[in-house]
Amino acid sequence: MTGRSSPGAVTRANGTGGEEGTTTAPRRALGADAPVSEYEAAPVRFLVHDPAKTRALQLLLEIPADELTERSLFRAHPDPQRFANEHAALVEWLESAGIEAVRLADVVEERGRRALDANPNHVYTRDAAITLPWLPGRFLRGAMRQPVRAREPEVLASALGALGLEEILVPQECFLEGGDVIPLAHDGRRVLLVGFGPRTSREGIDLLWRDLHPWALDEIVGVEIVPERMNLDGVLVPVSHDTVVVDRSSIVRSFLLNANGEQAVDVVALLLNLGLEALEVTRQEATVLQACNCCCLGGRRVIAYDLCARVAQELRSREIEVLTVPGRELIKGTGGPRCMTRPLYC
Repeated sequence: MTGRSSPGAVTRANGTGGEEGTTTAPRRALGADAPVSEYEAAPVRFLVHDPAKTRALQLLLEIPADELTERSLFRAHPDPQRFANEHAALVEWLESAGIEAVRLADVVEERGRRALDANPNHVYTRDAAITLPWLPGRFLRGAMRQPVRAREPEVLASALGALGLEEILVPQECFLEGGDVIPLAHDGRRVLLVGFGPRTSREGIDLLWRDLHPWALDEIVGVEIVPERMNLDGVLVPVSHDTVVVDRSSIVRSFLLNANGEQAVDVVALLLNLGLEALEVTRQEATVLQACNCCCLGGRRVIAYDLCARVAQELRSREIEVLTVPGRELIKGTGGPRCMTRPLYC
C-alpha cells in the first residue's frame, strides 16, 4: 500500500547514478509539536458542494420512490430549490465565521464536473478524503464501500490537488471514509477516533496505523458501529474539550491501538477520563435528526441542524455556540453538517 507521497523515504546514491537502496528517516508531521483536536482547530477553508447546482438532484426525481435509497442512498426525494436554500445557509454560516467556503465545482476539471452531474452524494465532501489538523497541506484519499460513491475519492483528490494539497495515502483492499475519522489530540498525542463496520472496514484502521504511525499518529481508538448506522460522526462527535455528543446505543465495541498493541476499551469511558462529559442522545435523535453530526469551527463553535432543539439548547447551556441551519431538505440525503464540510488547514 503506497501513497503518492512517501515523506520518510530517503534514497542513497551508489556513485554510478543509480540507487543503492532506501532507508527510513524519522518523519515529523507539520505542526506535530502541538497537535490539536478537530474541535480546537479553526480550518482555513471548507470544501463544499451543492448538488442542486448540477443535474444531480434533478436526476434523483426520475428515480421511483421505492428504488431511491438503493440506487442513490437518499431516503426521500428532495425539493431542489429548498435544498439549495438550506445548503446556502450552511455556507453563509461558514463564511460568517471567517472561514472560506471553496466550491467543489470550481476546482475540479471537466471529468470531475461530469461526475458531479451524475452523483448527488458529492454533497458529502467529508467522506471521500481525510485531512488532519496536524498535517496541514496534506490529505489521505478515501475508499468508498457503496458502489454509487466509488468515484468520489478520485474527484476529491483532484480538487484537493488543485488547491495545492499533497496526497500521502491511496487506500487499497480496504474501505475508508472520512466520516468515520475524527482527529482527537490529547497530552501531546495524535489520536484518531475511527469508526468501522458499515462503511469503513477493519482493514482501513490497519492501513492508517501502518502508514501513519509513528510519524503522524500515536494512537487509534477503533469504534465498531451497529450495521444499520453509517459513519462514526452520526454516532459520536467531540465538540469541545469538555463535551462529546454520543448515541451509545449505536456502539458495539471499541479498542485502543498504540505502540503497546491493541486492547479493548470503552470509548465513552475513555473520553470521560480525558475530561469530556457525555451529552447523550437517543437513536432516533441521532438518525432521524442527525443530532451528533456537528461541524466544529474551533473556539467552542459548531454548526448543527435546527432539527433537534433539545441538544442545541444543552450545548448552549455548556457555553458552546451553536449555529443552526435548516435541515428538513438536506437531511433527506441522510447526512448532517459535518458530512457536508471537508476542513482544510492550510
